[in-house]
Amino acid sequence: MLNTSVSLGRIGVPVSFISEFGQDNVGSLIKDFLSENRVATNHFFHYNRKSPLSLAFLNERNDAKYEFYEDFPEKRLDIELPQFEQTDLLMFGSILALNPETRNGLKIILDSAKNNGVTMYYDPNFRDSLSSSLEKIRPMVSENIGFADIVRASNEDMKMIGDCNDSDEAYDYVCERGCDILIYTASSRGVYLRTPSYSKHYAVPVIKTISTVGAGDTFNAGIAYMFHKKKITDLHTISEPEWDDIIETAIEFASHVCMSPDNYISTDFADRLKKI
Repeated sequence: MLNTSVSLGRIGVPVSFISEFGQDNVGSLIKDFLSENRVATNHFFHYNRKSPLSLAFLNERNDAKYEFYEDFPEKRLDIELPQFEQTDLLMFGSILALNPETRNGLKIILDSAKNNGVTMYYDPNFRDSLSSSLEKIRPMVSENIGFADIVRASNEDMKMIGDCNDSDEAYDYVCERGCDILIYTASSRGVYLRTPSYSKHYAVPVIKTISTVGAGDTFNAGIAYMFHKKKITDLHTISEPEWDDIIETAIEFASHVCMSPDNYISTDFADRLKKI
């Protein structure tokens, strides 16, 4: 979600990042970087330990494997709750949404957002490093899906989480857990939209990939950007042409990032969109 926040900040969408980091040099670098990219940092939990690090190692196809280095305190995600409004979009996911130590803090945030009518968007962003504890994590994934109004998951996510082999199986899995809108991304095979009204496939362009790190995060940013631009608050009233605009913009965002070593849209890309 940090990568998503940076892309949104660069494009001028009001965005606040909820997370935690240590009171160290790494934490200061993170906070300064977010502030430089117009991401609000007033909902951080600062703890007196070292900030976590994740390293991405690219294979011959430029796909990433991750290693994580962590030194967390006993108290986690202890923040002042945001003042949620019905027009807000809350995006959550990845490891922080699947951690027993942060679960209570996360659920307080999710309950507050839901009670205020906020649209909630969940991206499991599941990692191979979590596969050994999948049976413990799976109930949290199911609960997160139940909170969400929209789930955006990759084919790898859904295969690992629910042994789903295609978008139809993934949609059944998500619907059974309480969410009826799924955006299923399948790398070069394209994007599949599943809603109670629409079932549609979107092709993706053939590009020269430099790195896939941040592609899903930036796809999410494209969705959030279009929701903000179109002032969408009721997902079930989105027309098919509007969904086409939303998904195609998200694909454009992700494709742009895949062709660069960065994990978020460039300032030049953001400037072009702001001029439009």
